[in-house]
Amino acid sequence: ITEFLLIYAVNQSCRNTEPSIVSVEVGESVTLNCTSALIDKSKTAYWFKHRLEHKPQEVGYKLGEKNASLLNQFIESKSGFELKEVGSGVSLSIKQVQKEDEGMYFCGSISENSVNFSTGTFLAVSDHSNISVLQTPALQSVPPGEAVNLQCTVLSEIRSAELRVFWIRSAAGSSFPEIIFTHHNSSSSSSSSRQCEISSSKHSSVYNFSPNIPNNHHAATYYCAVETCGRIIIGNGTTVDLRNWIFCLISTYLLCISNRIRSIFCALMIQKKKHFFTPLYIV
Repeated sequence: ITEFLLIYAVNQSCRNTEPSIVSVEVGESVTLNCTSALIDKSKTAYWFKHRLEHKPQEVGYKLGEKNASLLNQFIESKSGFELKEVGSGVSLSIKQVQKEDEGMYFCGSISENSVNFSTGTFLAVSDHSNISVLQTPALQSVPPGEAVNLQCTVLSEIRSAELRVFWIRSAAGSSFPEIIFTHHNSSSSSSSSRQCEISSSKHSSVYNFSPNIPNNHHAATYYCAVETCGRIIIGNGTTVDLRNWIFCLISTYLLCISNRIRSIFCALMIQKKKHFFTPLYIV
C-alpha cells in the first residue's frame, strides 16, 4: 500500500478534483474527473492506473480534437471502462467495478515542453462480506494543539493477528494520501505505540488512535484501513476540523466586545440622565 500512496512528483497545474480516496462495492459504478487548464484541444490527455507491485498502466488517452480512446485491455474488461470529454477535462467512468479495478488512478497532460500529472485518487473496492470496517465519529472538531480520539472497529471472521491495520491521512492540497500509523498486534516498545490501544474480542477488534492536531495541515480526513490476503478494506473515514472551534472562539470574542460596548453605552446614558435631571435649589 505504501507504494500506492507515495508515488510521483505532482505538478499542481494539472489537478484532479476527486477526493483522494473513493470506496465502492463490487458491481457499483464510479466516475473520476480530471480537469486542467492545460488540457485543451491542442494537448494530449491521459489516464493511468497503478496497482500494488505493478507498473503504472495507461488506461486511455485523448489526442487533441479526436475522440477519447481506451487501450484494448480496458476495452475488453467486463467492468465497462469509458472515457468522456467533460468541459476542459476528461472523465473516467467504470460502470461495474470489479475487485481487480482497485488501485491508484491519475490523469496527465502532455504538451511540447512539459508533462504534468494530477493528484491521485485511490479507488478502494470492497468484496469482503466477512470483514467490515466502521469508524467513529464521522466528524470531530478540536482546538489546535490537542489530540483527537479516533476509533476503528473491525468485524471479521479472520483472527486479528492475521490483519494489518493502519491509518491514512488525506489532507486537502496533498498530492497523495499518506500512511501515518500502523497497528502492531504484538507488543512494541516504540514511543509512538503509546498513543494507541488495542482490545480484541472473539469476532471484533477495536483500534483507537489519538493523533495530535497542531495546525490546519493535520486537519484532514483520517481513514482506518485493513489489509489481509493481499486486499485492502477502507473505513468510512473521520473528518477532523479546526474551523468550528475557531468560529466559536471568534463568535465568543465578538460577543464579549458587543457586551462591553453595550455596557459602556448604558453607563453613558445613565450619567447623561443624572446630569439632565439634577434638581435646582433656590437659596
